[in-house]
Amino acid sequence: MLLELHVRDLGVIDEAAIELGDGLTALTGETGAGKTLLVDALEIVLGGRPRRGLVQPGHTARLEAIFLDHDGRERIIAREIPHEGRARSWIDGSLATVQVLQEQVAGFLDIHGQHEHHSLLVAGSMRTALDSFGESDSSPVAQLRREVARIAAEHDELGGGVENIEREVALLDHQVADIDAANLVDPNELDRLLEELEMLAAVETTRAALGEGVGLLAGEEAASPQDVLARIRRSLESLTALSDLVDAIQGAESTLDELRSLLRSTLDGLESDPRRSAELDERIRLLHDLCRRYGPTLNDVLERRSSMATEADRLRATLERADTISERLDEARALLSTAEDDLKARRRSSAPRLEEALLERLRTLALARAVVEIRVEGPAGDDVELLFSANQGHAAQPVAKAASGGELARLMLALRLVLPGGPSTMVFDEVDAGIGGTTAVVLAQALREVAAERQVLVVTHLAQVAAAADRQIGVIKVEAERDTARAVLLDDHERIEEIARMLSGQAASATAIEHAAELLAARGSTATPPSVV
Repeated sequence: MLLELHVRDLGVIDEAAIELGDGLTALTGETGAGKTLLVDALEIVLGGRPRRGLVQPGHTARLEAIFLDHDGRERIIAREIPHEGRARSWIDGSLATVQVLQEQVAGFLDIHGQHEHHSLLVAGSMRTALDSFGESDSSPVAQLRREVARIAAEHDELGGGVENIEREVALLDHQVADIDAANLVDPNELDRLLEELEMLAAVETTRAALGEGVGLLAGEEAASPQDVLARIRRSLESLTALSDLVDAIQGAESTLDELRSLLRSTLDGLESDPRRSAELDERIRLLHDLCRRYGPTLNDVLERRSSMATEADRLRATLERADTISERLDEARALLSTAEDDLKARRRSSAPRLEEALLERLRTLALARAVVEIRVEGPAGDDVELLFSANQGHAAQPVAKAASGGELARLMLALRLVLPGGPSTMVFDEVDAGIGGTTAVVLAQALREVAAERQVLVVTHLAQVAAAADRQIGVIKVEAERDTARAVLLDDHERIEEIARMLSGQAASATAIEHAAELLAARGSTATPPSVV
């Protein structure tokens, strides 16, 4: 609820402070006095953009509003709007961005008039209004949509879908089988095979070297080392003093015999083996290829094989889980589709009843030939659009295009009359445009009906509406070197004079004052007050 509004240096208003209360408050004054400036001030304080020319050159408008929020706490919203430069905003004394301000005050107040926003025309609001009117519960659909989204996200976590996982498992299995086909056991096998192949490649050179060694030890071309050592030993055996030397020579002869035997056996064991060389070449190429693809070493290949097998097993488990997830997703989508169809049917069933209720209210608000259409489209009827035409025979259009300020305000009033809930404070500007007589009385009664459950501020030129209000604020133009305006809360005597002026359009006559007093006296009674055209 709006408790207070303070305005300084906005248009012709130098300074104004207004205290508001429950029920219906009428804002009246002569044309051009500045009534709509107070509505502009409320729109701006809620985060709206000021119209060009509202702030005079060299001035900075200061706007403050005190609200009771939904929790019953007082909230002070303030804005400074310079003629040129950047505007600033405060929430409870702290600087804030316009976006944050708009979020904080959302739902505090709804304005219906010429330059304002309309909460019921915001995307999604008419859907909520239609559900409220038809008592349609959209929460099951919302819950099912969240469930479908959750399961779908779980399904997406599988990494691009079941098909991709199946391809990945097939690739991993192929790679594991590729490595297993090589029958790898020893990570040092490649080094061992390379040594063997090197030996086979050098077998002829090795045989020649061994043969030469055997020949030298055997003395095939000259006296063998054994023969030389034997001759030396025999010539020294008779010398007892050289017995140790003789023993050493005998030991050398024995060593040479063993060496010759080893060389001979090695030579006899060396044979050229082209088939074995080919086998080694093929095996080494296979191991090199595995190292190139999964290596760089055989040990790395074996580790890679282990990790790929583990990943393939994990993905196979995921595929088993994916089947379950897919089943759950299909079931959830089927339930959602059924719930959406049911909700759409209920919304489409409620739309004609809401149209008729609106038309019934509009007929009493000087819009008897209005056309109202509520379109319900989308999967669950989520796209709800209100179409309107003030004249029979003209196609209904979105209300922002089809309705004037006064027509739109009356349409919003009708909506508030037939719909439960809504904001705690509502402002109507130009709601009485183009009407009078009995319709003015009906309009006043409609505004009082809306104000029974909330705070309503109405800018009006109709005496019947002003008289029906719980309180009245007069906006008075002060003529001087620079014309200004001030806003004052009128007492009972001042209200009679102001309503008399509104009735006669000039300085109040005795008859107008008497009529004004009658209108005020009838306020709150069930009797229909006299009509004034």
